[in-house]
Amino acid sequence: MSNIKEIILVGSFHFELYPDVIQEKEDDVLELVDYLAKFQPIKILLEWEQSQNKQLNERFQSIEDDFQINEMEQIGFRLAKKLNHEEVFAINWEGHLTQEDMTCLFEAINNEYPVIQNILTTYRELVTNIDLNTKLMYSFQKLNEKRLVDELERLYLSFATVEINKDSIGMNVLKKWMERELTIFKNILQVESKTNDRMLLLIGGDHLWMLRKLFEGIGWKVINPFSESSYGSR
Repeated sequence: MSNIKEIILVGSFHFELYPDVIQEKEDDVLELVDYLAKFQPIKILLEWEQSQNKQLNERFQSIEDDFQINEMEQIGFRLAKKLNHEEVFAINWEGHLTQEDMTCLFEAINNEYPVIQNILTTYRELVTNIDLNTKLMYSFQKLNEKRLVDELERLYLSFATVEINKDSIGMNVLKKWMERELTIFKNILQVESKTNDRMLLLIGGDHLWMLRKLFEGIGWKVINPFSESSYGSR
C-alpha cells in the first residue's frame, strides 16, 4: 500500500451568492456529488471555522434533506452522507483580512497600477459563474482549471508591489492572506492520521493556488477531480 497521502482539492463557488439558481439546480448538484463520490475520499473537509466543528457536526448528523443554500451542505453534507461518513471536518480560519483591506487594494490598482489591472481583467474574463443555462459540472470544471488557478496566483503575487503614499497595502493583504492559508494548511494536517488518507477539501476557488503548492511541497498527491485525466479514470 502506498504511503503517499492524497488530497482532492475542490474549488467551489459560494452558493449563497446564487440562491435562486441553486434552488433550480438540484439535479446538477446531485450529479456533482455523485461524480465526486467516485473518488472515495475517507474524510470530507469543509471551509467552516475550525472552532465551530462541534456545531457543524451536530448539524450534519441531524439533517435529513433540508440542506441550506451553501456549498458546505449542498455538496459537502450530501457527499459525506452518500459515502456513509459519520462526521465532517471544519478546517477554516477567517483570519484578519477585511473587506476594507481588499477595497483599498483594488482602488489603488485601478488608479495607479495599469499592468496589474490588466492581469485582473484577464482573470475576470476567464472566470465562469453559475447560471441557469450552464451545467454546474462545467462551471466547476472551469473554476478548477489549471489555467485559471495559475492566473489567480499571478494576480495575487502581483499585489506585493502595490503601495499608497509608501503604505504597502499590497504586502499587507498578502501577509494576511498567507497567514490564513498556512493556518488552514495546519488545520488540515491536524485532521489527517492514516498513512493512506485520501481527503477531499471543499473550499473557495481563491484558495486553490496556494494550498496546491503547500501540499505538493510536503509530498502529497494533489488531485484536481475536474482535470481531463480524472474524467478519463472515473
